[in-house]
Amino acid sequence: MCQLLGMNCAQKTDFCFSFAGFRLRGGHSDKHSDGWGLSIYEGRGLRTFTDTLPAAESPLAELVSKYPIKTLNMISHIRYATQGHKGDLANVHPFQRELWGIQFCFCHNGDVPKFSSSVDFMQHPLLGKTREEDRIFHPVGDTDSESLFCAILNALRAEYASPPTLQKCTKLFKSSSTKLCRERKILQY
Repeated sequence: MCQLLGMNCAQKTDFCFSFAGFRLRGGHSDKHSDGWGLSIYEGRGLRTFTDTLPAAESPLAELVSKYPIKTLNMISHIRYATQGHKGDLANVHPFQRELWGIQFCFCHNGDVPKFSSSVDFMQHPLLGKTREEDRIFHPVGDTDSESLFCAILNALRAEYASPPTLQKCTKLFKSSSTKLCRERKILQY
């Protein structure tokens, strides 16, 4: 399975040291060689770097590991493809979409069979209050992770006309994931 690195800081900091070690797990010291990605929040902006090369071999990953961008929030992903085509940039995490003028990014580790590319996107489970006509977010690639991300954003949009509080967001995620885990057994770890 893939590996994730995330940072959430009280004061802006760079991630050079942490990412330099993490990127080596992408094909050098570990088997995660099917691409990598990194997203950095800068104020309201989101800077994302992705590559289909193993992170340990990627010139872009080397550049990013030496580029001291200061941030409060960063997430990175090194890919070991279990779903979705290898070598396809559309399948490299983090995925990003805009909702309510906010850039969201998403990485995932694990398999979500009910959101698999072997099942047509329109047959994937609807989360929260989402109706068929509410599906405005669609995957570009063919990973279960991106399909799940789109389902989460569609559920948020169906439930709220404007950004919800963190408490409401957490409640929606918890109820949707609990329901899916119990009734449909979609998550495997």
